[in-house]
Amino acid sequence: MSVPGSKAMRPDLAADMRSDGAGSGIANGRDAAELRRLLVQRIEGDDLDLPVLPDVASRVLGACQDPEGGPQGLSELIERDPALAGNVMRIANSAAYAAAEPIVSLQQAIARLGMSTMGDIAIAAAINSKVFVVPGRDREMQGLRLHAATTGIWAREIARQRRRNVEAAFLSGLMHDVGKPILLQAVLELAAGKPVDEATVQGWIDEFHAPVGARLLERWKLPPWVAAAVRGHHDPERAGEHRDLAATALLGDILAHWSVDADETSAGARETQMRGHPVLVALCIYPDDLELLMERKAAVQDSAQSFA
Repeated sequence: MSVPGSKAMRPDLAADMRSDGAGSGIANGRDAAELRRLLVQRIEGDDLDLPVLPDVASRVLGACQDPEGGPQGLSELIERDPALAGNVMRIANSAAYAAAEPIVSLQQAIARLGMSTMGDIAIAAAINSKVFVVPGRDREMQGLRLHAATTGIWAREIARQRRRNVEAAFLSGLMHDVGKPILLQAVLELAAGKPVDEATVQGWIDEFHAPVGARLLERWKLPPWVAAAVRGHHDPERAGEHRDLAATALLGDILAHWSVDADETSAGARETQMRGHPVLVALCIYPDDLELLMERKAAVQDSAQSFA
């Protein structure tokens, strides 16, 4: 079910689409060109099927940001959603947060993990269950969930090292690719069971996912800096005053790809590209700073596995 909203094309989304390479010849063949035209029509008409943020996740996120909130109220909120409660308990007892003794209650989990981490878990659980879900693409969605979590945690590490807002960095990194499953679902629906060229479809997803993801976050009424960071995570200047946050998400994305690359040659090439990437200059991260970040690889991977 599509979320109700205006069908008029939003100027910022149209600009993103044009400048991201619409009409760049990614598609091959008449059928692919028609499929792309229909996809762009849906995007321009604001007619994509955008999932709704679960109410309990929204409330938990708000409670975590409330300076007067406490563990008791947060525990009562989480208890309303058994799936979310189960995720909290699973993560609290995971290797990333391993306690000397097993955690057996939500209040104990909140005390152990902290209010801000509870917000991270709530939003991660929400996007895992409502966004990164495309029937018949389970393996691909699992990969996207893991990459989202890994990017979020790397972004948090970058922010911690630079003494920036770690919660904002995590959320921006976690959300950076939320437009991808929405676009994939739209393409599969438009193809109506006909075979599609995976490389062509991936090109369209790469092209449009940032503005589409930003639109979803606006619908969810998350803070505007999240949508700005997602819109600009491949080109931080598009994020305007939030370019630093977008650059943090970009570097988190780069580190996430590097850290899970099991092929030694490919990982080495990624590392070489990363060390010369201009985002390091934008964030004032020097070679020694990058080395310290890279030393966190194992810990980041453990944390990401628990979230995904």
